[in-house]
Amino acid sequence: MQLQVALDTPLETSLKILQKIYPFVDIAEIGTPQIFQEGIGAVKEYQRAFPALALLADLKIMDAGLYEAQIAFSAGCKYVTVLGVASDDTIRGVVQAASAAEGKVLVDMIEIKDLLQRSEQLIDLGVDYLCLHTAYDKQKTEKAPLKSLKLIKNAFPHARLAIAGGINLDTIDEIAKIKPEIVIVGGAITNAKDPVAITKQLKERF
Repeated sequence: MQLQVALDTPLETSLKILQKIYPFVDIAEIGTPQIFQEGIGAVKEYQRAFPALALLADLKIMDAGLYEAQIAFSAGCKYVTVLGVASDDTIRGVVQAASAAEGKVLVDMIEIKDLLQRSEQLIDLGVDYLCLHTAYDKQKTEKAPLKSLKLIKNAFPHARLAIAGGINLDTIDEIAKIKPEIVIVGGAITNAKDPVAITKQLKERF
């Protein structure tokens, strides 16, 4: 499993946190709020500070898949996200951009009603990862999407999966049993008093 840290805090704060934890992180996610604040130019700041670290742009693409994905890959990102509720044509565009750039496509499965049907369609479209995600606005009442992760793992054992949304030390052991390829952690690390200790403890559970 790979650990992806979701960096939604302001750029300067995120860079300071990442400076402390990057030896334990596999993928740094430039979160959607940060992209809204800083633009895709933030990628260059991460590359300058952490040239060997894989970057993901959480664009949550919904339209203009080819064009918007090209922006992220051209900036230097290895991964880009697209919403699973986007049209097949949009998904194809993102996959095309990723193929040309030797990048990877992570599909955010947020708000998909029929997970099995859409997962099969997305796999056929050639995406790299399916990400089961509990929305930020639902995390006060809903936990990390373990049931959904198990469902897709059992139905499509060869699919590469990711999980996101409210993951912390209380939930990581159950997630580790299922072994998704990517575990995405945000606030549990970035809001911690000691982000290094939390990140190391998370990695030790993998």
